[in-house]
Amino acid sequence: MIKGLVSFTLHQPLFLIMLTVLFGAGGFVAFQSLPVEAFPDVTDVQVTVITLSPGHAPEEVEKQVTIPLEIGLSGLPHAVRMFSHTQFGLSYIILTFDDQANDYFARQQVLERLQGVDLPEGVQSQLAPLSTAIGEIYRYRLKGDNCSPTDLRSIQDWVVIRNLKMIPGLADVVSFGGFIKQYQVNLNMAKMKSYNITLQQVFTALKLGNANAGGSFLEQGEQQYLIRGIGLLRSSADIDTVVVTEHNGTPLLVRDIADVSVSAVPRQGIVGQDEEDEIVSGIVLMRKGENPSEVLAAVKEKVEVLNQSVLPKGVQIVPFYDRTILIHATLKTVFKNLLEGALLVTVVLYLFLGHLRSAGIVALIIPLSLLATFIGLRLRGIPANLLSLGAMDFGIIVDGAVIVVENIFRRLSAQHSNLNRESLRETILEATVQVGRPTFFSMLIIILAHLPIFTLQRHEGRIFAPMAYTVVSALVGSLLFSLTLVPLLCFFLLRKGVPEKENWLMKICTRIYRPLLEKALCHRKTVLAVALVALVVSLSLVPRLGSEFLPELNEGSLWINIMLPPGISVSETSRETARIRALLRQFPEVTSVISKAGRPEDGTDPKMINMAEFLVNLDPASRRLRGLTKEQLIDQMEQALVAIPGIKPSFSQPIRDNVLESISQIDGQIVIKVFGEDTGILRDKAQEVLNTVSSVRGVARAFVDRAGEVPQLQIEIDRQRAARYGLSVSAIQDVIETALGGREATQIWEGEKRFNVVVRLREEERRDIATIKNILVDTPAGPRIPLEDVATISVGSGSMNIARESGMRVAAIGVFIKGR
Repeated sequence: MIKGLVSFTLHQPLFLIMLTVLFGAGGFVAFQSLPVEAFPDVTDVQVTVITLSPGHAPEEVEKQVTIPLEIGLSGLPHAVRMFSHTQFGLSYIILTFDDQANDYFARQQVLERLQGVDLPEGVQSQLAPLSTAIGEIYRYRLKGDNCSPTDLRSIQDWVVIRNLKMIPGLADVVSFGGFIKQYQVNLNMAKMKSYNITLQQVFTALKLGNANAGGSFLEQGEQQYLIRGIGLLRSSADIDTVVVTEHNGTPLLVRDIADVSVSAVPRQGIVGQDEEDEIVSGIVLMRKGENPSEVLAAVKEKVEVLNQSVLPKGVQIVPFYDRTILIHATLKTVFKNLLEGALLVTVVLYLFLGHLRSAGIVALIIPLSLLATFIGLRLRGIPANLLSLGAMDFGIIVDGAVIVVENIFRRLSAQHSNLNRESLRETILEATVQVGRPTFFSMLIIILAHLPIFTLQRHEGRIFAPMAYTVVSALVGSLLFSLTLVPLLCFFLLRKGVPEKENWLMKICTRIYRPLLEKALCHRKTVLAVALVALVVSLSLVPRLGSEFLPELNEGSLWINIMLPPGISVSETSRETARIRALLRQFPEVTSVISKAGRPEDGTDPKMINMAEFLVNLDPASRRLRGLTKEQLIDQMEQALVAIPGIKPSFSQPIRDNVLESISQIDGQIVIKVFGEDTGILRDKAQEVLNTVSSVRGVARAFVDRAGEVPQLQIEIDRQRAARYGLSVSAIQDVIETALGGREATQIWEGEKRFNVVVRLREEERRDIATIKNILVDTPAGPRIPLEDVATISVGSGSMNIARESGMRVAAIGVFIKGR
């Protein structure tokens, strides 16, 4: 078979040349369309279920939302793990599937199960966007002259996001920071009491006072008129004039018992940059499997259009994180290394062959093998990354071509006279066939050695399988061209001028190697013993080498995690993050510091308000005046930060931090989980593990994830006292929810923008425990009674976060390692 293949290529050169040209064109097209990522996507197939339950404590959300969802989602096909975070107003469940399930199958299964889960009224679950840990490809902020954070947030939510979501390949755009606008009806309890108005009357009036209607159509002569009844609220002035009730023909309006103001939705997350404590930012999430280069190009094109012609005058989108820079740096590094490797191989070939044309023939296999790699990866749908392309070994790839060319070279050198065309073809055919079978099997053995890598599953498979596909594709291409194109090029380029003797370098190497070989053959047992000892010594050093699950990639920026005290307020968090940003900005290598704490309003990132994260953008290493390495800079930053009482930072990088957290849902290089049902025992055992782990050499930082308790104002309803007034528990809870937390009554449209209208007590009537005790509750008999008459109000504490896995509560200890 090999002889027939080689003979065909030597007798049909035009066909092979055309085939090679088509192959090169196909490889170039494959490279142009091949997704290139800086870091391999090692995340499992995961589906995240997000459920918002505003105003409710973690304990209530766990009982009413998380546990019913866990029961309903149990037993899904191919599901291997269910993990959840339950926080104030949020249930966040991550379902992990094995490799037999694809993303769309998994999401469909989850959606079907969600239909049968019974949740509290008004609570609805939704799936997180189809993105991964490496999907955060672009971060930006809005800047606007004379625009408040509320105005910028409205522009972000209703203009920017709408336009960006139209880009193909985008999964979502997450808004973070600023204030979400809402209209708040601040009730005056004294006036409501004097007019004998209940909370329910206000709610009903706002709903009935905000509606449009359709009256079909009316024919007038040859025309038809559509009939519209227009009664939607358009402004706060319209809310003021909503009729609540009437007394003796006199209407009682909302403005008679309340003040209407523009306020903001209560938030649990903030974003700041440099000297600015409050900014509006957006995070662009790429859909899983898309080409990041193409998506980023489309995003930047859309951003330019928005800045020039769509956004209000003076408002601009300013990026502070762009994955394009890292992708370009990755490609530059890869191709620089590939070029250097190719040149090195070519030089070595020339030195040992002593013939430029022969070295050039072998070197041509390198770019052709690269094109084979691009075609193979594209056909398999595997994106290229620094790890996979970096696995290319040109020494192995050109082995087949070297063997073929060297044998042809030797056979032609033995011919002392010029050969005619047919004799030359026959000599090259015989020389190629002579080494064709050994070449084929040697390359086949190397390919088969990679087969076990293809059997790896989940994280390991996603890291190493692309490397294996890269090498195997290159080897297959190299083998084919070594047995086809290489003999043909030798036929064209080695017709004359082939040296008949070995060059000087080969003579020197032979002179040194021959005596060594003779001595080795004479002392076989000694050689084997030395080799065996060397093997044992090398294996004994393996445990000392250390290991790393994910290789360290210089992303060009730092990601710092800092845990603030549990129960800290939003305003105090803002002050602390500003203090840390100012400290980090003192380093001359830092260009900008962006801080974020807590979670966005859509619940897509379940961080507590005391979990602060800092993106530190750095100057390129070539422009750093002090010449510090990244490790030296991190050491100096850590020394400066630990000087702040209670601060213990951990340093990572944006992609690396997301990837580590996506694997176990906990931030840390090593994660230890403690399971149990009793919260107190679980907390104590987790602390014992933390104390033990912290003393281990090499542990840079260890912590219990999302640990701690937050103070709670607990209003416990006395059922007997409530029954004496004819009050149900739900009636009292409605008062608590509306008066203190605020409750949506209706919505108001401003053009295409929609804002909630919330009913709530005035600030001075809910500012402390004493005033809360005096909140009036309407009774069925008519009189109003203070809240303290039917409930016991006390200060207690509760969990900040409740984590669950496999149907049990869990406490997780995250560990970061340094120096081992």
